[in-house]
Amino acid sequence: MSLETSHETAGDYNVRRYERGDRDGILSLFEKQWGDRLSAAWFDWKFVDDPYLSHVPITLAERNGKIVAVQGYIPSPVRWKDQIISALKPVDAVVHPDHRRQGLYSLITEAAIDEYLDREPAFFFNFPNVASLGAQKKLGWSEIDVIPMYYRLQRPHEMLTTERVPAPLEQSLTVAARAYLSVRGRFSSESSNFDVTRYSSVPGDLLESLYESHVPQRFHAYREAQYYHWVFDAPNYDHTIYVAHRDDCPVAALITRTENGRAVKIMETLPMTADHEAFADLLAAAVADNKAAGVITVSNRILPPELLERFGFVSNQNPVLSRVGTPTYLAARPLWRDDESAPISPRTLTASENWRVSFLEVTD
Repeated sequence: MSLETSHETAGDYNVRRYERGDRDGILSLFEKQWGDRLSAAWFDWKFVDDPYLSHVPITLAERNGKIVAVQGYIPSPVRWKDQIISALKPVDAVVHPDHRRQGLYSLITEAAIDEYLDREPAFFFNFPNVASLGAQKKLGWSEIDVIPMYYRLQRPHEMLTTERVPAPLEQSLTVAARAYLSVRGRFSSESSNFDVTRYSSVPGDLLESLYESHVPQRFHAYREAQYYHWVFDAPNYDHTIYVAHRDDCPVAALITRTENGRAVKIMETLPMTADHEAFADLLAAAVADNKAAGVITVSNRILPPELLERFGFVSNQNPVLSRVGTPTYLAARPLWRDDESAPISPRTLTASENWRVSFLEVTD
C-alpha cells in the first residue's frame, strides 16, 4: 500500500504526511516530550523498515519549517476467524508544548483518516489512556474494553513515583510486597515437568507453529513468522523467548520484554489458549531470571489468574493498586464509509468479547 504525500494548510500550520528528511525533526520533538533522544535505528525499525507498508505511516504538522506535532501508525495484520485484515495502530502522538490547544492533534489525525478512508486498512485500533480516549472519541473512535493488568511488584518504589504516592503508602507497599512474594514463593516451587530453552534471537517459524496450533476466533494480531521477527527486533528492548519442550518437542512458549533492566513485560504466551500445562514452568523460569526487576507485568489474562496468584501477581483492580494506576483502554475506529461493504462491521469490531489481546498488541 502506498500513499502520495498530501498537504493541508490550517492557519499558520502545514499538515502533511511524512517526507524524506523529517526524521531528525520528529526525534527532536519526541526528545522534547519524553526527555530522551531516541536513536535513528529505533525510528527506522518502527516506522520505515516494517514488512507491511511501502510508505512511512506518519502525519505531522509544521510551522515555519519546524515539526510541532506528529502522530505515527504501526501496521498490524489482524486475524478475525479465517480473515486476515489490514489495520493500523496509532502510536506516539506528540504536540510541542508551545503549540498545544491549537487543535493540532485533531488536524493530524483527521489527515490520516482522510488518507486511509476506504483504502486497504479496515480500521484503526489502539490502547489509549483516559485523556487520549476522550480526544479520539470526538474523531470517531469507540471504547471497546479496559485491559486488565497483573503486576508482580518486586520493588514497588521503582514503579510508583513520590508525586503520586504518599511516602507512608509507598513504604507500606514495599513491606507488603516483600512479605507477599516470600509467601507466594513457597507455593510456586513445584517440580518441573518440561525442559525450558531460552532464545535471545527470534525462532520465528517455531513461534508461528505454536500459534497455529490454537488460533483464537477473536481479533488479534496475525502472528506469522515475519511479524514476530519485526516486533522482537526492536533495538531498544531485550527480549527472551522461553520455549517448553516435552520429549524434545516444543509445546509452549512465553516471551518477555525488558527495558533498562527494571521493567519486564510478559508479551506473549503460546499456544493462545487460556491455559497450558507448561505455562507454570515457563512462568517460573521467567520469574527466576528477573528477580532484579522492579516489576513484572502481564496483560489481559493470557495466563490463568490462579497461576498468576500463585506466583505473586496482583490485579490492577486490587484496592491499593487501583488508587495509583491508570487504566489502559482498547479502542477502535472503522475506516469505511459504507458499513455494508466494509470488511468488518462496526458492531463486530467494537464488541469486547470479540477481542483477545496481549502486550504484543498493547505495546509498540
